[in-house]
Amino acid sequence: MMKDQVPAEIKNLAAGLSIGQYKRHCPECQHLREKNTHDRSLSLKVDASGGQYLCHHCGTTGGWMKQELPHTHNFSSTRAPRPKIKVATDTHPIVTAYLRSRNISDAVIAEHTVQGMHRFNGETVPAVGFPYREEGEVNAIKWRSADNDIKMYSQQNVCEDLWGLHRYVPGNDLLLCEGEMDALSWLSCELPENLTVLSIPNGAPAKVKDQKISPEEDKKFAYIWRAAEQLDSAGRILLCFDSDKPGLALQAEIIRRLGAAKDVWLVDLGAAFKDTSEALADKGEAYCLGCLDSAKPIPTIGLYGVEEFRDEVTSLYEDGHIQGVATGIPSLDKLMSIVPGMVTVVTGFPSSGKSDLIDQVCLNLARTHGWKTVYSSFEKPPSLHLAQLSQKLLDMPFFEGPTPRMSREQRDWAVEFCEEHFLFMDHSRQGPSTIEGILDVASKAVMRQGSRVLVIDPYNFIEMPSHEKETDAISRMLTTVQKWARASDAHVFFIAHPTKISPDRRSEKKVVVTGHDIAGSAAWFAKADIGLSVWRHPQDEQPPEAIVWKCRWSWLGKHGSCQLGFDKVTGRWTDYLPERSDPDYWDGI
Repeated sequence: MMKDQVPAEIKNLAAGLSIGQYKRHCPECQHLREKNTHDRSLSLKVDASGGQYLCHHCGTTGGWMKQELPHTHNFSSTRAPRPKIKVATDTHPIVTAYLRSRNISDAVIAEHTVQGMHRFNGETVPAVGFPYREEGEVNAIKWRSADNDIKMYSQQNVCEDLWGLHRYVPGNDLLLCEGEMDALSWLSCELPENLTVLSIPNGAPAKVKDQKISPEEDKKFAYIWRAAEQLDSAGRILLCFDSDKPGLALQAEIIRRLGAAKDVWLVDLGAAFKDTSEALADKGEAYCLGCLDSAKPIPTIGLYGVEEFRDEVTSLYEDGHIQGVATGIPSLDKLMSIVPGMVTVVTGFPSSGKSDLIDQVCLNLARTHGWKTVYSSFEKPPSLHLAQLSQKLLDMPFFEGPTPRMSREQRDWAVEFCEEHFLFMDHSRQGPSTIEGILDVASKAVMRQGSRVLVIDPYNFIEMPSHEKETDAISRMLTTVQKWARASDAHVFFIAHPTKISPDRRSEKKVVVTGHDIAGSAAWFAKADIGLSVWRHPQDEQPPEAIVWKCRWSWLGKHGSCQLGFDKVTGRWTDYLPERSDPDYWDGI
């Protein structure tokens, strides 16, 4: 049951919760239940803009904006405090000697490390510990064996935040390293007073593909979101990661999540050194400081040298195209691919199924590649959207009907899957309605969850400046979306209704609308990377079709059309299956 107002009991449950996901007893149905009275069926999801709730038992659902609970809600990006760890002050001669051999100063050793014998996989050896602090207290320690030949690691409590974040002074520049040892190396140099040295807590992923990090690694980047306030208030953000493939992939993912608006600089230690620790040990402080002084900003605007594009040129030569991923519908895959950084404009007559088809594609991307999608949907409430996605996922109806519906256990599994892969802007509750507001929220989704897809559905509800001509406003809006997609390395599906077409034209045997038919501006055709239409016969005498009417480059796809299948019971889209072409084929879309 959708609630117009947040019940007082749920408000009380939400009071004081920080950003995150929670399970609680549902005050709407718990007292009425004879079985499973201890079931925490109420899911609460809290983010920086507000929150959502859903009871998996009674269906009570709704949400709130931050301003609705001004006195009860803590929307900080930090989690609840964890148990503190008492830190021993003992030293160990082997550990001290090891650190000194890396040119790490005694002052840095004393201030930023702990030492002693530590147990790794059944073996006790001398080790250095890196304390993680919160509000001055140690809440976790990462241990590393004091041996360059055999590196072993373990943790006391989970190290989740950026190491050294407690030392940050608002407005300082930030230097992010790949490991704590690199951070110690930098701290041993005579750094500018306005520079705070940090280390990421979990290093670079062991395996990368095409210098990109797998979506399965997204959870490891939660430290970016938890440090959002510090990152927003910082001056320059300097990155100094390892020069191997995992380090370069980590660098690219961090840049993507920070967004194009951040002042990000890259520190290059030279091809001879894998990391700062090696550079300091071999070349000393002066060399490292020289590399720091020579840091270069990442290219954002202006003119660039050939070197900036060398990797892309190599990829084009070796592969013939920039790699995309499949839509998950084989016949459609022959016409188009989903490439990060691109914009697909989707159109078609009302009730043709264009939004529903994109839902299927996004679900396929989640199942096959782990991609996460953020929705800005003006016509579909999040609760109904979740129900429809669940149907597609399970290939079973969500609601009561002639066909057996999904069980509660199946529903819970589907909702949990959607919780992992989808985020929703709730425009019915004062969500952003300007393109700038939508992209700002989407940027937070990229930073927080690594979202790789944005769906805007439909354009017609977006607020436009009153002082601009419609054609100019649409052109500017599409340019803004293009820039965001490129900077975020995310794919945007932009759904737009066509202008009204006369009944005479619609009664023709086949009328396919394109970007030229979308109300307001020819920019819809000109600025789309891919143009896609969904068509169905007015009397459902033929199967629906997907028509690709624009591909900016040949490697994105090709012009053409394909027949599609749609299961009216579950909403699942597939290749065309003739046995499903009954007269009721399109009921319920």
